[in-house]
Parts: sequence; structure tokens; C-alpha cells
Amino acid sequence: MLKNENIIDDFKKALSVTVKSISKNHKVEVNFVNENPSVDGNFINITEPNLTSIKKNLTYVRAEADSLALEFRLHSKEIHDNFIVDNEISNEIFNAVEQSRIEAKGAKIFKGIKKNITKKHILDLKKNVSLNSKFSIAEAFRYVTYEKLLDIDLGELNKNCRNILKEKLGSRYEDFFKDLKKQINNQELYAKKMMDILEDLKLLYNDSNEKIKNENENDTEINDKKDQKNKEKDQQEDEKSENKIELDSSSVESQQSVSFEESDEIGENSNESEFENLPEIGNLDKIGDYKIFIKEFDEVINANELCESKELEKLRSNLDQQVFTFQPLIAKMANRLQRKLLAQQSRTWEFNMEEGFLDTSRLSRIIANPNNKLSFKKEKDVEFKDTIVSLLIDNSGSMRGRPITVAALCSDILAKTLERCLIKTEILGFTTKAWKGGESREKWIKDGKPTNPGRLNDLRHIIYKSGDSSWRRSKKNLGLLLREGILKENVDGEALLWAYNRLKVRQEKRKILIVISDGAPVDDSTLSVNPGNYLEKNLREVIYQIENKKIVELIAIGIGHDVSRYYSKAVTIMDVDQLGEVLLRELSEIFSIK
Repeated sequence: MLKNENIIDDFKKALSVTVKSISKNHKVEVNFVNENPSVDGNFINITEPNLTSIKKNLTYVRAEADSLALEFRLHSKEIHDNFIVDNEISNEIFNAVEQSRIEAKGAKIFKGIKKNITKKHILDLKKNVSLNSKFSIAEAFRYVTYEKLLDIDLGELNKNCRNILKEKLGSRYEDFFKDLKKQINNQELYAKKMMDILEDLKLLYNDSNEKIKNENENDTEINDKKDQKNKEKDQQEDEKSENKIELDSSSVESQQSVSFEESDEIGENSNESEFENLPEIGNLDKIGDYKIFIKEFDEVINANELCESKELEKLRSNLDQQVFTFQPLIAKMANRLQRKLLAQQSRTWEFNMEEGFLDTSRLSRIIANPNNKLSFKKEKDVEFKDTIVSLLIDNSGSMRGRPITVAALCSDILAKTLERCLIKTEILGFTTKAWKGGESREKWIKDGKPTNPGRLNDLRHIIYKSGDSSWRRSKKNLGLLLREGILKENVDGEALLWAYNRLKVRQEKRKILIVISDGAPVDDSTLSVNPGNYLEKNLREVIYQIENKKIVELIAIGIGHDVSRYYSKAVTIMDVDQLGEVLLRELSEIFSIK
């Protein structure tokens, strides 16, 4: 009996650790309950496992825990509650589809979670079929949505569910799920799409819902007007900047965030953005003979967690003051880039068409020869790939002073400019938590100093701005770059792979990674117990893999140091005053029509 109790206790401990790890919140508490598994505040309540359930179907038990952990991490109750209506059936469907979004998004990142949850769904479908029970429309939406979001097939067991929705949705069946899939990373837009289909199915028609709908439409109209006013204001400011020096923090504050503001799914403290930022740590061990002594002390952290809010505001104010010096050059280049990008996204004309708009520029041909046919033209849209640009900044001690200042200002201008051009931007930094090894080295010493330990320092990867947050929400974070206390040592290879893995899981068609650094990787603790080229060799191997896979376009800008010996596409800046111009020139070339 004691043995069985130990098995259950060990399993519960392991499950608790896994749930906390997935939830990515050290404050979460895991409870085991006899009924109603749920997420309630900082509590995740999981069904109490027993020896029978563990032995009979371990995967099913783990799947339930995975699903609840993902809900804690990826779901905003505040956003969800905004779409709840006075209709029981509608709410059941809405809840089911949101749960599928959570599970599918988690499954896209963690293969183990995908395996567990998929098997759980198959078992549930088998049980339903064996009992000869009829599927409710909410259940049908749950299972079919999960299938469609992950592009998998739950087999014949799910045939009845598909038939139910095909009958309900008719010709809109495939298009609906395609549209839904596009919004999997944005809970709010996903919910809006779902509410539209529920309205089409006549499940939202009552007085209270009409009221909610009208209020939402009014809010949207007001916001659209505000956005238009801000856009006009921004255009006027940009035109002025061509001719005179002008930087006012209030004008920076008034910069509109275009559509990305709507992409902040859970707000400034988004758990979802943290989930998207997870590096695929497992890949690090597979590159060459590179080793990591211990990963326990590494961290991926948001910039606002490293500094008090008041200090961050002071640093941001300091950055605004320093931006003033560089404003004439930056404003000119930013406007140039903006015009180039917007031109590519605008309409162009097809000439010599048999129908369309009369091409008045060709009327002279008719006068010269009346036998010539009239010439027409048609508008066409230029294909402009959905794009994200990631800026990875070296936060090492050697960047202290003017280099990090210029890097900060260029990041600021870049994010603001690209956002106005409907291009998402993220800004990342990399350094170490301590000088000379930190806790990693202490543990190495305690373990008897084993030979060739590999990387021997505590990494710190910083998120200044995630790809889905707006510039307005993140601008304060960039002030942290001016805090000298965070600038320590640099392990470029792992940082580059971290940034690459973040981009790789993004939905955008085109992905660009720009590295700003002032030299080779340096970590005294690691290099003191490994070959002298240990970090440099790893950097070369990582770059080789990224450039050859061609999933992400890689560009490097070296400050006072030639980085072309590492990167195939690189520029070197001997004078940091050139950084702003070079950065925007490189982007202009990237986005030129090929």
C-alpha cells in the first residue's frame, strides 16, 4: 500500500512541477481536487489522480494538466468576459472554441503537449461514439476547431462533428476556419471572429446583445476617428522634421500605434507574450560540440522587471534628451524608409488593358492615328509579404556609453517607423546576470571543477519590445538600455539562436533578424576553462545554420568592429554617428522591390 501511495505522491509532485513550468509563473499554486478542474486566480485545480487512472491512461491525466496550465498562461479572463452574452448555447460554443485556441497554440510549441491533448480528444471521441451519444454543437466546434488550427485529422471518430458544422456553416465552413486560424495569436481578434459567426448562426439575437453590439460599434467608430487624427498629426510632424531639428517627448507620445495596439492581447503584463518568447532550449545542445554547464540560472525577462517604474521613466527621459542630437539625420532617414515601404504597399497600374479606366496619357496616339484602339488601365495590388523585424542588441560592457545610446535611439525610431508601415518589430537584448560566472561558476566550483564544463555563466536575455506589443506600450522599456548596471558579458551564439527561435515560430511570411554588436563574444568565466575560441566557434556554427536554413534573413551591424568575418551580410560602423543612417539604409535595401 505504501508503495502505491509513493507512486501517486511522486506523480503529483512531477505533475505540479510540469504545470508550474508550463504556466511560467512562480506564484501559481497547484491543487488536486475531486471534481471541477479549473483555473481560479493563481490556483490551478487538477483532478486528483489515483493509481487506476495513472496505470490505465497516464496521457489523459497529463493532458488535463497541460490544458489547464496553458489556460493559465495564454488566456485572458478579462478579454473573454467582454464577449460573454446572455445566451447559454452561444457561451458554450464560445468557451469551447477558445479552449481549442489555447490548446492548439500550446501544441504548436510543445510537441509533448500536442501528443497528450490530441490523444485525450481521441479517447473522448471514442467514449462518445461507444455510448452512442449525440454531439452537441459546442462539442462539434471544440474538436473540429482543434483539428483545423493544427492541420491534423482526428479520424473518422470526428466525422459526426464535421458534418454538424458543415450543415450549420454551409459554404463558409472552410473559409471560417482559415480566418480563425489567422487570429490564433490574438485572443481579442479571435473572439471577434467567433462572435461574427455566432451572430450569423442567429445565436446572438436578443436585446442585451444588440446593446453590446451597438456599444462596441460606437467604441470602434470613436477609436477609428482618434487613429485618423493621430495619423494626420504624425504625417505633419514628419514633414517638419525634414527641414528643422525637432524632438519633443510629447510628440513621441502622440505617435499612433496603428493596428498593433490591437494585438496586445493581454496588455502590458501579457502572459501570452512570455509564452511566445520561449526559446527552444533543446536545440542549443545539438550545435557542434558546444556544451552548457547548467541552465538553471539563465533567464528570459521583460525589461520592466529589471528596473523600478520611476527609474525607468527617468532613463526614458534621458534617452529622449539624447535623441534630440541625432534627430535631423534620423527623422530624414525614417521618412525616406516610410515613403519607400508605403509605396510598396500601395496600388500600382496595369496598362494597355482592353477595359478599365481610360488612360488619358495615351490619347495622343489616337490623335496621331485614329485607327489605334483606346488604351485602358487597371489598378492592381502589389504583393507585400507580412513581415516582422527583430533587432537583437549586444548589451555587453563594451557597449557602454555612446554605442548603446545610439543603438537605443535607432531601435526607438525603427520600431516607430516600421509600425506605421504595418510591419511588426521586436527589440531584444542579451548579456549575462553577473561578471565572472555568477551562480553557474559557484556550482562548478562546488562540483569539483570538472574539466571542459562548457558555457559557465548565467545568461540574461531581455525583451524590450515583443513583436505583438505596440511601440507606445513598450517605449519606456528602451530606457533600460542606458542603465549601465545591466551591461556585462556577451554570449552571442546562444543569444542569436534564442532570437532565431522566437522568429521561427511567428506566423509572418518574412522574418528579418538584425544584430547590433561591437565585437566577438566574450565571457571570461567560460573562456578561462575552455579553448580560447570556444564562444566564437559556437557563434560561427549558429550563424551557418541560420543562414543556410533561410527561414530568417540575417543581417549584422558591427560598431567599431568588423563582423563580416562572422556574418555573410554585414556592415561595419567605425563612427557610431553613422549607425542610424546605416541601419535605415540597410532596411531600405531589404524592402526594395526585387
